[in-house]
Amino acid sequence: MDYIVGVDGGGTKTEVAFYRRDSLHETDDVLFGPGSNPRASGYDMSAERIAALIEEGMKKFHIPPDSVTAVGAGIAGAGRFQEQEELTTRLRSLFLKLNMSENLKIDVFSDSKAALQGALHPDMTSGMLIISGTGSNAVAVEDGGFFKSGGWGHLFGDEGSGFDIGKKALRRTTKERDGRAAPSSIPGIILRELGLMHAEQLIGHFYQSEDQKKEIAALARPLIEHEHLPEVQAILEEAVQELVLHIESLHYKMRREDGELPVFTAGAIFNNSSFMQEAFGNYIETRGLGVIRQIYSSPSSGAAKLTERRGC
Repeated sequence: MDYIVGVDGGGTKTEVAFYRRDSLHETDDVLFGPGSNPRASGYDMSAERIAALIEEGMKKFHIPPDSVTAVGAGIAGAGRFQEQEELTTRLRSLFLKLNMSENLKIDVFSDSKAALQGALHPDMTSGMLIISGTGSNAVAVEDGGFFKSGGWGHLFGDEGSGFDIGKKALRRTTKERDGRAAPSSIPGIILRELGLMHAEQLIGHFYQSEDQKKEIAALARPLIEHEHLPEVQAILEEAVQELVLHIESLHYKMRREDGELPVFTAGAIFNNSSFMQEAFGNYIETRGLGVIRQIYSSPSSGAAKLTERRGC
């Protein structure tokens, strides 16, 4: 029996799933490991983490290396051709050491492209996907054309993401400490989450952190747990507005004028915040930017489907 491995590699988590070629929608043969974004961990570490999960999966699910005919990997931080080539070269070397075929097909895509393919229902050829997790971006496909907005990274973009939300909460905390903003519950939420007593301790905590982006993005979770508070809703509302701009950008690039295109939401922020789900959906539908739909299958499934379509 032949298998296609689908990989969904993010900044904090990597999913590896083994799909039979005759069933690329569902599988129980799934493993999870640490993040594999090469911008965060480097290309060598990214490839090693993916290969280690695939090796573990082949052993756990009793899948012979020579029965894996292709690996499709949707990887955050690998949306450009050079990034994909860098990662592919390292993966091929590691896979050969695992006794996988030298003719093994390896495809690396952006994580958002794989996620959109997984989201689309079998009868759909067009749609948009907005992702808000550690980072943020949006992608669309129509008549074979691929469009994107965002994906600039946390230094230049990631508006409406967990990182963006966490950073805004930290800025609100320091402003309140200075007396530049009215008192609110936000500093208490942030300091309790970090186990700190005073705002002044934030400098030492974050400037000594090995992964500032990940830790700042993680602050979105305790805020979402208090999303009933007006001051928290104000931050989340700003995030929603930024995410809507991504969808408007895609409409402009696609020259779409109707509001019938399916729009999918993904990422930990959408998954955990009912406030953001509802607010975003209302904006999209009242502005005629699309129709919110439920995701059909996983990003790892999307990566496997993209690889199969490229021929393997």
